[in-house]
Amino acid sequence: MNFKPGDKVRFLNSTGGGTVVKEINAFMVSVAIEDGFEIPTLTSELVAIEPAGTSGDLFLNKNERRVDTPKKPEPVVVPEETEPDRTSRIVMRGDGSAAPSGVYLAWVPQDQLRLLAGPLDVYLVNNTASDILYSFFLKDAEGNFSGMDYGSVPPESKLVIESIVREDIGTWSNGVIQVIFFAEKNEKVLMPVSATFRIKGSLLYQDGSYHETRFLANRKAIVYTVCELSRVPSTYEQILNEKENHEPLPAAAERFRPETAIDQHRTAPGEAEVDLHISALREDYGKLSPHEILGIQMGYFERMLGSAIAFRFNRVVFIHGIGNGTLKQAIIQRLEEYQDVEFRTASFAKYGNGAIELIIHRTQ
Repeated sequence: MNFKPGDKVRFLNSTGGGTVVKEINAFMVSVAIEDGFEIPTLTSELVAIEPAGTSGDLFLNKNERRVDTPKKPEPVVVPEETEPDRTSRIVMRGDGSAAPSGVYLAWVPQDQLRLLAGPLDVYLVNNTASDILYSFFLKDAEGNFSGMDYGSVPPESKLVIESIVREDIGTWSNGVIQVIFFAEKNEKVLMPVSATFRIKGSLLYQDGSYHETRFLANRKAIVYTVCELSRVPSTYEQILNEKENHEPLPAAAERFRPETAIDQHRTAPGEAEVDLHISALREDYGKLSPHEILGIQMGYFERMLGSAIAFRFNRVVFIHGIGNGTLKQAIIQRLEEYQDVEFRTASFAKYGNGAIELIIHRTQ
């Protein structure tokens, strides 16, 4: 076997080995051993080794066996659990007028074919061009408020606050939501909104309470208006003017309180009159079926009654018209679910037989 300078070799007839330093002749080389001496050795008495390989180990004596250093195990990187994104863009579907720009709460059955069974998603819908910061509270039976969620919702987006089972419906139908608007460029600065909401729990168990909603891609839902953007007061400058004019703070605070949905029908402090004629609710009513018309009328009735209760109105007159009595009977049937609401026929001199008057008793 031919060896060249630098080759690692082992002696066949004795222990140890070394490095080939030079070739003496065709049959002999000079091997430098560990202590520095050079030993002329016949090439027939040498074998080349590969220190990093198995063949080299065969010629090591038992005291020279190489011990491989065990590799340290790679640290296991556990990915951090990230909260799933609960927000998604609003998808408008269907014909008809779009919902006014504003903020809404919506109770949406996950199973759209069985509206009265299975879980519901509680949505906060930001149908505005601003980011909103929100805090969400629920009111318990003792009248205390529990903070359930807070965060932000991008413009024209919706967020799932929680997915609830049917047994929790009563808990998730009464509370307070607070909203602050933010945009980089503003014509005016909007006041923060703090709105109470209260929905009769039994309404979520009635098929007729759910209506197709455009900003929920026509999914059926019960929708509560937190605020319509056009009704949110502004601005910071006005508040400064009020202070400069030394107007009493309670009056100023009341003046800048966000208007409720029922406020557009206010006739006197704590009183309102709501016209449920379909012509007053929709411009395209000529294209609607009787079933669709009744659904729109009852949806508006429930929304206005819920708003009146939440904002402590005392008296509300609903004008249902005469017709065939279907709307009036539907209203009376629905009112059986409200323990704190008394109803009677409204003034005959003013409304004939076409209106019903509700007296709302405060429970606290």
